[in-house]
Formats: sequence, C-alpha cells, structure tokens
Amino acid sequence: MDKRIATVLIVGLVIGLLIGGTVGFFFSHSSPSSEITSSSEYSSSKSQVTPTLHQQENETFNVYMDGILFTDYFYPSNIPSSSDPSSFNMYGMTSNRDPVISGNLNVSWLTPLMGNFEQNMTLWNEINQKLGKSFGAAYRQATGIAVGPTEANNIVYVSSDAGWVYGVNEFNGKIIFMLYTPGTLSMWEPVVYNGIGIVGLGSAMFDYQQGALNGFGGGHRGQYTGINGLLAFNATTGKPLWLDLTRSQAMPTGVVENGTVYWDDGDGVIHATNVTNGKTLWTYEYDGSGNMASLDYYHGIVIAGFSQAYPTNVSALVGVYASNGSLAWMIKLPYATTSAVGDAVMAVNNGYLVDGFLGFAKGSMPLLKDINSRQVLLVANATTGKIIWIENVTNGTVHPGDTNNGYNPEIVNGVIYEPTIEGKVIAYNLTTGNILWESPKLSNGVLQAAPTYYNGYLLVPAGTSIAVLNSTNGNVINIFHTQFIMRQQMMVVGNTIIEASGTNYLFAVPFYDLLHDSSISDIGMS
Repeated sequence: MDKRIATVLIVGLVIGLLIGGTVGFFFSHSSPSSEITSSSEYSSSKSQVTPTLHQQENETFNVYMDGILFTDYFYPSNIPSSSDPSSFNMYGMTSNRDPVISGNLNVSWLTPLMGNFEQNMTLWNEINQKLGKSFGAAYRQATGIAVGPTEANNIVYVSSDAGWVYGVNEFNGKIIFMLYTPGTLSMWEPVVYNGIGIVGLGSAMFDYQQGALNGFGGGHRGQYTGINGLLAFNATTGKPLWLDLTRSQAMPTGVVENGTVYWDDGDGVIHATNVTNGKTLWTYEYDGSGNMASLDYYHGIVIAGFSQAYPTNVSALVGVYASNGSLAWMIKLPYATTSAVGDAVMAVNNGYLVDGFLGFAKGSMPLLKDINSRQVLLVANATTGKIIWIENVTNGTVHPGDTNNGYNPEIVNGVIYEPTIEGKVIAYNLTTGNILWESPKLSNGVLQAAPTYYNGYLLVPAGTSIAVLNSTNGNVINIFHTQFIMRQQMMVVGNTIIEASGTNYLFAVPFYDLLHDSSISDIGMS
C-alpha cells in the first residue's frame, strides 16, 4: 500500500470563515482495491477556527486518501458528557422510514452551518426575483442541505451539498466536528454503525455528456463530474478512515446490516462493502442510474431503485440477496416518467414495498417539454417483487418540470402516508389501496419528503413550514414556520424535533412548541 506523508498549511478554507494555520494530521493513503490499515504516524496542532456561531480551540486533521485531501476540524470540548451507544443504519432510520428515537431530550437550539444565509436573505430574495425561482433551487442543490439529519451516540449528523459533514452535540447544538470533503454529499444521510460514520460523495449537479436527455433520467448520473464514492469516518472525531472511489456519483443513502454497507451509484452498480476496512464483498450491475432512491433492506434482500439509462431499458426496482449479490427479483416500470423510482425513496413494512413516483406519461418522448404525467403509488411484495396494487395519486396529468424527484412514503400501523405533487398528504390502507383521508393543501409547492409519525401526529415538511396533522383524519393541528426545508424528513429524539434547512441551518424544537407556537422566533432561538 502506498503511503504519503506530507505537511499541509491550511489557509482561509471556504469563503473566509475558516482562519488560522494548522499543521496537519497525516494518515495512510488507501485505494479502493487494497486493504485499509490504521496509520500510526501523524501530527496535529490546535488553532482558532470559527465554526458558525461557536469559536473555540480545535484540532485540525488533514488526511490524504488516494491523493485526495480531506480536512477535519475537531472540537473535543463539545463532545456530550454522556453517551448512549447506538446506530443509525439507513435513510429514515427504519425500513418503514420513521426516524423516531426514544428518550427524554427536550431542548431548543439553532445552529447555522457553513454557507448559511443569515446575512444575505434580503439579497437572496432579490436575486431570486431577478433570475427566477429555478436559480434558487439550483443554488440550494449545490450548497444547501437536501436531506434530514441522523443521530447516534447523542450526536446529530448532517451532510451538506457544499461538501461538509457535521457532528453536533444534540443537547446544545455545538459543533463537535466539521469534515470538509472535495465532493458534494447531496442525498446521503450520514449512517452510523459501531462508531463509524459513512457518507456517499456524489454531486447533485451533473452534465449530460453521454447524450442523455432529462426525459430519459439523465444516463449514468455524475459520471466523471467530480470526486465520487464512499467515505467512512470516525463518528466521534470526524477523521476519515477509508475511501472507495467510483466513476459516477454515490448519491442515494446506503443501508448497513451486520457490518456491511450496501449502496449504489450512478452507473447502476450495487456494492456490498465491509464497514470496518472498506473492502468490496460483491457488486451487482443494472444498466441504469441510482439517483436519489436511498436503499432499503428486508429479510436478507437489499432493495434499490434505478432510473433508466439512455437510450434503452426502463426505470426499475431491484432486489438482490445481501449474502452474495445475486438477483432476487426485478420490477421494470415501462410506464415511468423521467427518473421515476431512481429518484424516489421507497419504504418497506411487514413484507410490503411502497414507492411513489411519476408515471403513466402522456405525450411524446424524449423531450421533457412534450410529456405529462401522473403521480403513481406502487405496492409490491418485498420478498418476491410481485406487484400487489398500483394507484394514480393525481386525478389529472401534470408536467414533470422540477417535480421528478419522487414522493417518499412512510408506513405506520398499516397506513401509507404519501406526500403529493399537489401539496397535500394522502393516507392509504396498505393492503387494499383504499384512501383513508386527504389533508388540506399544505404548500403552494410540491411535497416530496416523507412525513414523520410521532404519538398520533404527522410532522410534514411543507416548504417554509412544518405542518402538524392528526394522523387519524389529516386535520391540521398547527403550522410552524421556519426556513426553507427541501426533502428533509423530520427526526424526533425524545421530545424534540431536529431538522435541517436548505439554507444551511440545523435546529432543535421541543415538540410542545411545535404544537403551540408559530415559528422558531417565538421560542426565543438565537
């Protein structure tokens, strides 16, 4: 194994917010195909760096992996005094996508992260008015936080499209570490297993160099357009441990089971990787692209969603056996529109696989402007892949536009809670497909993130607010205003809601206040 030992001076990293020179931490270089070993030779120094609102002494580690520099800022004094050893194994924490963690946490804090919009909201609004709302969407996709936070060991983890991974003290919102990567982290919720954190590197921004049109899902997404692959780090300090590089982006969140992380990439490859050392155990290839369809797991079967690759094949849900990567089943969806199930985060519960996407296209392909679609909800057997029922969620057709990123369901107590392109939530009976209720319209835009079920309530990300619904009938209990929330699903820890915004803030709100107040400012956050 090659080893590279160097001394690096860090100067003014990222928009002038990081200051002070540091002498780096040195780590062994590893390649995806070689065994990862722990490095013993390093040096570190302490410096004054300003991570958002918190200014204090830190340790800085510069780690070279495959010749690529990763920089970690570690604040040991911010580590929680108590720790409850735990893991967060997949997107939404559970197969049915309900990230609710028991405990007594009841706190309120607001932590601005790198690139936050605090000082520039007026200018930001003026730019959006001048250039159009698509500018704002594109900018957030390159710099903001696209998915929700995760939690383990009393630490909250969040990843930013700008390339940062954070570990934050859940009791007070203070930053424990800030790991800067040379890639973006788009749709990876950091997963944590036995003290090791894992994120996928893969840009949400990509080109169509393969000649693919958006109407066909984008071809092999992110191929050769940046640093792509899987990165493991120490879940307490943030120091990188190993790196597995890929040609295309590793954008969907993987799933960890029994010491193995299962993940896919923009080339349509499903990987099984040893969490401890980064060794590849097996791969499975589908001629498509893994975009944002975070993986799921059910009774030894790894489930992934792929968009079609230009110009052949169709969007598909694929189940492979976790033991060896052989195919268990495949559901091809010839009626899918654009990126379809490659962009939708599925949910699994009690043997039922549920996915929401755009389908049943009208018009002529391949140009996106010439087609219209309906939102579709599909339920299949998670063991066999046999389709049980399919329903049209929308009555009429809609133009895909910016809305082709899937509609993530949550399943609780035999009920599917599905966000919709029409800005409301619909509850379906899991086994029959019967509609139980429809909520009022909660947003002028599209709802895509899965709701979170908590104590008989549904917590729904709805643009610049969080809607609290009665889970029995869909009635609105309260609307809590905050900053813009992208596809972040709400996480509940104890009695506290923890969420991230597309404008690079992480915040904690007591559930009582979410029920009774109207905004973050009402509860005295600073």
